[in-house]
Amino acid sequence: MTNILLTLLASLAGGMLFLKLKVPGGVLVGGIIGTTVLSMTTGMAEMPFTARLIAQIIAGAFIGSSVDREDLKKMKTIYKPFLIVMASLLVVNLTAGTLVYKFGPLDRLTSFMCCVPGGMSDTPLIASELGAQMPPVVIMQFVRMVVGIGVFPGLILFVTKSEGEIVSEKTENVTTKKKAASSVPVTVGTLLLAGVFGVIGRKLGVPSGALLFAIITILVLKLANVPIVYPKWIKRAAQVLSGAYIGCSVGLDTLYMLPHLIIPAIIIVGVYMINAFITGNIIHKVCGISKRESMLMVTPAGATDMALISADIGVNSPNLIVLQIVRMLTVISLFPNLDLLIVNMLEG
Repeated sequence: MTNILLTLLASLAGGMLFLKLKVPGGVLVGGIIGTTVLSMTTGMAEMPFTARLIAQIIAGAFIGSSVDREDLKKMKTIYKPFLIVMASLLVVNLTAGTLVYKFGPLDRLTSFMCCVPGGMSDTPLIASELGAQMPPVVIMQFVRMVVGIGVFPGLILFVTKSEGEIVSEKTENVTTKKKAASSVPVTVGTLLLAGVFGVIGRKLGVPSGALLFAIITILVLKLANVPIVYPKWIKRAAQVLSGAYIGCSVGLDTLYMLPHLIIPAIIIVGVYMINAFITGNIIHKVCGISKRESMLMVTPAGATDMALISADIGVNSPNLIVLQIVRMLTVISLFPNLDLLIVNMLEG
């Protein structure tokens, strides 16, 4: 028990430090680094499997709570670009994964999971559950996230500098949705329901079942107009827990692996960059959306990040944020399981 508490404290300390430093995904990244330092210096880092299950359930509840009826209504106007984006991302996942497998040191499933365009907090946990190596997935997902936030928007702005500010017509700002008043009983009830169905999903043996069932449970409740209250600090707690669990799996062997992951990182960034420009132009021509907004739709960053980044480079489009949210939900729910199915077919 002492080791577990020390591990949680190390993850919390690292997470808060990196959050203060405004590092992308700071709580999770700092949590992983804090736990890794504890593990390598003292060997006392310890976190039970239950931590991963709880983190998946909390993350699933958060993802499910981020989509509501208004978001789904907007899908009527963005379903064409959404389908194009999802098809292109699946091709990117499989193409980049195959190249990483061919030219890197990783097994096929780990290679595919490294290239899943999901969240850094969710994908490594799912990868571990499906049998992939978690440390390289953590590193590659971090590279993808940093490039998606720090590099892609600037490049897109540069190649579309002839376009002015873009504002979607007659759309409300999805980042300022009305929030229900905070309520401890409602929050506890939300987590309990997500937990019950998450455990059911796990017991049924569904790949990433805890996460998937938690997402579906909360999404159904929201569509049924059941009040869902999900304070930000709970998401932070899940990130600290995930950071602690992931950090425990990062050892000296991961450090030795870093030089061998340079080529996989270049492959992933290169394939995503090519996809952003090719698919962005396809969406622009087929759907009549500006090139800048089209390319941002395919940018490998999260929905929250896009809400901040897009406005900074002159794209004030709630439809873009809605597409990113639904994209995240779809990718986390489907892509890892599709990857596992394809790997089993190829290696079966």
